[in-house]
Amino acid sequence: MPYQLVIFDFDGTLFDTYDAIEHSIQLTFQRLLPSHPPPSSSDIRPLVSTGAPPGDTFRSLHPDPTTFDESLWIPTYRELYAIHGQSRTSPYPAARDVLQALHDRNQPMAIISNKAAVAVKAALEKTDMLQFFSDSLILGHGVAGVQRKPDPSSFTDVLWPNWKALGAPDAVEAERVLMVGDTLTDILYARNIGAQVCWCRYGQGDVEECQRLQPDHTAETLEDVLKIVEGRS
Repeated sequence: MPYQLVIFDFDGTLFDTYDAIEHSIQLTFQRLLPSHPPPSSSDIRPLVSTGAPPGDTFRSLHPDPTTFDESLWIPTYRELYAIHGQSRTSPYPAARDVLQALHDRNQPMAIISNKAAVAVKAALEKTDMLQFFSDSLILGHGVAGVQRKPDPSSFTDVLWPNWKALGAPDAVEAERVLMVGDTLTDILYARNIGAQVCWCRYGQGDVEECQRLQPDHTAETLEDVLKIVEGRS
């Protein structure tokens, strides 16, 4: 049976954003903690590979976590990312072709990201890929009711109702939903909503940790995702 819905993660799945994330983290340290050397790539990458939220990442990198103020650091990070991150963000090869092919098949698609939804939409619009997604099916930080993955409520309480409002089937079978993502957070999210999961090996996730969770499918490239969807038709 074909998939009723394909849900994409964003960072490390549709777009290569690591350089943007690392640069924005370093800029945040330079602004808020100028007396301390900014963290290196070797410090940042292991944290990004888990799909950890920005607050956890900054707390782990901060030289004194007891003084870390998330209400200051995270808005600053998001501000700097909005200014400097988009120029360092690029879609993975074939991203547009894959989304176009799925769109041409009338395959319902959504995005659920732990990134700010406005940043996701800005990157999609810049690359002419926003057209492939209904606005209400792009979920991320800043969207009312959306909790961070792997909390399943973004699917049950927000995405599903939004999709039904657009004409989704009354009966959605979780096993006919495919979650496509690159980190253990995405795999755990799929498990929590009962969906199948396609792990994107090419992304930013920790390979050993993700393989240990035994995803249903593995994509070496984005084209593999298209093959997996076509294989269910």
